[in-house]
Amino acid sequence: MHPNTVSKDCIELVKKFEGLHKVKDDGMVHAYRCPAGKWTISWGHCKGVRSGMKVTMAQSEQFLLDDLDEHGKIVKKYVNVPLTQSQYDALTSFVFNLGGGNFRSSTLLKKLNKGLYDEVPEQIMRWNKARVDGKLTPLRGLTRRRTAEAAIFSRDAQLPSDEGGPQMPQKVTAEAPKSLAKSKTMAGAGIAGAATAMNEVAGQIQGLVSYAPMLKTVFLLCAIGGIALAAYARFKDNKEGIH
Repeated sequence: MHPNTVSKDCIELVKKFEGLHKVKDDGMVHAYRCPAGKWTISWGHCKGVRSGMKVTMAQSEQFLLDDLDEHGKIVKKYVNVPLTQSQYDALTSFVFNLGGGNFRSSTLLKKLNKGLYDEVPEQIMRWNKARVDGKLTPLRGLTRRRTAEAAIFSRDAQLPSDEGGPQMPQKVTAEAPKSLAKSKTMAGAGIAGAATAMNEVAGQIQGLVSYAPMLKTVFLLCAIGGIALAAYARFKDNKEGIH
């Protein structure tokens, strides 16, 4: 249902956007405070990090793999639909940055679990803001990361199975045909038919009321007008390729 682990592409994506900071001349990676004020080391690793802490490059690589595994487990726990490798990679990077709490309560997760795969990239793009001086502000770095994650998620889109479903039509028109309710041809034919029927009724009541001949004349004119409208509309529809 879900891939076992992230791909190399996901690792490189997270490395690119998290960045490896505070690598000193001694080859050691030192802790630093991130813009949010958290002590951080390696590629965005915060767990157990304290001031003055330093680790080797090998330890930094292991921190990243452990963090990706941890956030991948969050994706697997809350996503109830199948994921391709690319989709799993994109969501793991997304959760790595946002955290499990935000992901669990997100509209993105709700839509995804309904099978609305096509709406996920748009939801990913919504998470490009951070608080700057107390105000939520779109950040260029976050926007670039969200764009990359959305592109990776869409790389090999999940397609629903049509097994057992109705056959697809093999002839498709570029424009949907007009509905019967809106067709001038059908409208004209309807007028003509109704007028003809009413003309027959007028003939049946002739002799019962003095104005029956006048009614017959009116209904006859309506019938002729309806037939003319139907013929003209049919000619126009044929000219436009509407059947």
